[in-house]
Amino acid sequence: MQAQLVTYPVILHPDNGEYNVEIPDINDDTWIRGTSAPQALIMAHDILGKTLARLETLPTPTPTTQLNLPHQAILHLVTVDLAAFRVAPSDHEHVYS
Repeated sequence: MQAQLVTYPVILHPDNGEYNVEIPDINDDTWIRGTSAPQALIMAHDILGKTLARLETLPTPTPTTQLNLPHQAILHLVTVDLAAFRVAPSDHEHVYS
């Protein structure tokens, strides 16, 4: 399957040693929480992949210059291969059109 790479902004908000993670472009601003920055980014990657892979039309990523970053917030750009999250039907599943 051919790769379908997309990149979206993710904002980490440090909070007492953990990280609240804001993903502004999906589900009207999705928030998750990780116990470390690497874990938070892995979770953001998975949420982006699982959410966007189900959509026919992808939301336009917000330009980083348009994001309002509070003090101490950390901006990351997360790239996801949507092809890796799209599941092809198995041979014994019937696909209805």
